[in-house]
Amino acid sequence: MATLNQTGLQDHPILQPFRLNGRWYSPADNTIALHPTQTAFLLMNGKIGKPAQLSAQQKAQGQQQ
Repeated sequence: MATLNQTGLQDHPILQPFRLNGRWYSPADNTIALHPTQTAFLLMNGKIGKPAQLSAQQKAQGQQQ
């Protein structure tokens, strides 16, 4: 399971272009940080992928900062 960062957001890969809160997001943006409550509809429609999981090394670096 992907972990939440300090602000409660998870990084999701963008699979298809979509509009959220008046802004367009495209796959060229690579990832988008969303709250878990925002993801259900976008996941169901195939616009975003499942949350990106951090490697152990990235988790350790995040805790050190």
